[in-house]
Amino acid sequence: MEKKVFFHVDVNSAYLSWEAVRRLKIDPKSQDIRQIPSVIGGDPNRRSGIVLAKSSPAKDFGIKTGENLCTAFRKCPHLKVYPADFDLYIECSKNMIGLLKEFSPDVYQYSIDEAFVDMTGMERLFGEPCFAADLIRHRMKEDLGFTVNVGVSDSMVLAKMAGDFSKPDKTHIMYRHEIQEKMWPLPINNLFFVGRKTSNKLKRLGVYTIGDLATLEEKFVYRHLKKQGLIIHRHANGLDGYDFFHIKQKDKSIGNSTTTSYDICDYENARHLILSLTETVCARLRHKKLKAGLVSIELVDMNFNRKSSQKKLVYKTDCVSKIYECACQIFLDIWDNVLIRHIGVSLAKVSKDDHMQLSLFEEKKSKESLLYSAIDDIRDKYGEDSIKRAGFLCGNISHMEGGTSKNKKNGIVYL
Repeated sequence: MEKKVFFHVDVNSAYLSWEAVRRLKIDPKSQDIRQIPSVIGGDPNRRSGIVLAKSSPAKDFGIKTGENLCTAFRKCPHLKVYPADFDLYIECSKNMIGLLKEFSPDVYQYSIDEAFVDMTGMERLFGEPCFAADLIRHRMKEDLGFTVNVGVSDSMVLAKMAGDFSKPDKTHIMYRHEIQEKMWPLPINNLFFVGRKTSNKLKRLGVYTIGDLATLEEKFVYRHLKKQGLIIHRHANGLDGYDFFHIKQKDKSIGNSTTTSYDICDYENARHLILSLTETVCARLRHKKLKAGLVSIELVDMNFNRKSSQKKLVYKTDCVSKIYECACQIFLDIWDNVLIRHIGVSLAKVSKDDHMQLSLFEEKKSKESLLYSAIDDIRDKYGEDSIKRAGFLCGNISHMEGGTSKNKKNGIVYL
């Protein structure tokens, strides 16, 4: 069996790098903002009032991603701040993925600024993995103007971990036989998929390093952390908890995600945003005449830790009420009371609605289907904002968040 080879490609200070590239294209003699204390932040009164990305000189002043601009200015009074431009970031991200697809047809975009690349069997075209990784870094710098880190391994999780070793513009290799030396001594919170809540739980169990977790018995980990524990236990042993490429090819999905202009600190605000996102994804389902059988929620907290989970529906549906109820249940299962900056709702296991299963609640579903059919007709004729739930008449949350929101430049971030 052919040995697997995976790359993890991550843009260095993506938002700031992409802004720097644009400015240098306009005026090649201008100051490269990557070489001075600078951040992407923008309007201090909105989400862009926090540091979204920082230069290396800004990092030397102790400025941290995610902190308030006021705090950043106290650390560096002459700090330069540039507003976020998400249209630019989406364009640069597409260019990055396009370049990666020149090296392999199997590219999984994990976020706007990072991707996994299955390089298995590509040695005959691009040489040894280390050489190919260096070639990708060179092409990114020469063709697109920004630098990336590339992690190389025989598993996706180790490629991701390797790519984070030291930055910028470096290639790092870590195969499974090297994890005891290179990965196990690292703090447990450095492990892929381990957030603050999980890290604190593990420390209470006496687990402080990745090696501590790796050497525990699976039964013990499952007893305390359930399914999430099994995933990170595999990660600690250099094994993939998720096959992103298999998931990508196996199932179509429809989803939306958004970052608000304020921190979400309570369930009331969170469920309001979840309802807004659910309205949007269900509208897309109805437009495509699809039903969904699986609901997923993704959260990103103020420390940029990601957490996600999914739940199977009893029957496939496009009903907002059922999908919203399921999404809220998932949220309550995975939220650890840390301030949230990003929520995503996605639906999978989709199929044409003529394959819909009958249920005991068919009458209620039919009434809701008729209601939303009428709502869709009104919105098609008079616009998206022509009809909305009363709960969205006041407040900061749009009744249909995510996607191509008209508020995208005023607080919407694609992660």
